[in-house]
Amino acid sequence: MGVISDFQPIAVVCAADNNYAMPLAVTVRSALANLNSNCKMFLFILDGGISKTNKHKIIKSLDSEQIEISWVQLNNALFENLALNRHVTIPTYYRLLLPQVLPKHFDKAIYLDSDMVVTGDLADLWNIDIGDNYVLAVQDDVQLYVSMCEALQNYQELDISPDAKYFNAGLLVINIHKWRTENIGSRIIEYLQQNQKYLPNDQDGLNAILAGKWGELHPKWNQMPRIYDDSFGKNSPFPEDIYQDVLHHPCIIHFTNTPKPWYAGLRVECEHPKKDLFFHYLDMTDWSGWRDTLWRRLGRKFMKMTFINTSKL
Repeated sequence: MGVISDFQPIAVVCAADNNYAMPLAVTVRSALANLNSNCKMFLFILDGGISKTNKHKIIKSLDSEQIEISWVQLNNALFENLALNRHVTIPTYYRLLLPQVLPKHFDKAIYLDSDMVVTGDLADLWNIDIGDNYVLAVQDDVQLYVSMCEALQNYQELDISPDAKYFNAGLLVINIHKWRTENIGSRIIEYLQQNQKYLPNDQDGLNAILAGKWGELHPKWNQMPRIYDDSFGKNSPFPEDIYQDVLHHPCIIHFTNTPKPWYAGLRVECEHPKKDLFFHYLDMTDWSGWRDTLWRRLGRKFMKMTFINTSKL
């Protein structure tokens, strides 16, 4: 990788296990493809068990003078007893401790989930004034407010207004300085451990601890699938001009629904209107030409069933 002088440094953080190695490469490749040429991305990958082979493929996929990659290992024991399921894995919680692993000279960072495609310039996001906010984020598209049924179940105990907006944690601009000085990550983990009866995930913890302390980004920075539903358009919380901007000119597309673009479904296929963009950027990576097939899905299902049956012997 070459060296850029007089560049603007941007800290970007992603987290993934081996299952998300390829989507992570697509997320970052798309960000690089649209990054201002005067910027350099310092990418910190919070490694949840990515294989050597896939690490090599990620490095090849992101070969550019505009990026410097650092691999970060975290102690999974720190996240014991936290709620896990097929959608929330241990690497999901890694973002809570990123202020502890970033170099001291970074006072903020952009966190990206690994199921995103970046179509805008992250330099524009980086240059938004974070002010005294602990984080900048976008309101969730399903759980719009903390009082909604699957949002923050104990919002009343926390003395949070039912009209307080609930943010999606897939895209965050984090005020690293404030998180470090006030030990925010550890406070969120402590909250999650003490409120297990509500089965909270990291997003709930972020919304609980940072209620009233986060700044709202234009929703084009985290376009979620519900924007394409007619019912959402009729009842959108956004003014019409913003709604149209998010719908037609997103800067980040977040594939929050299942199945994801990279999975061929056994019964259903990904119907996201922008799924072809995922493959557009996939073909810029070392996974170029890769496509999932029904036969691959059936093979994985068979291998999983075989493992379960043999483990019972």
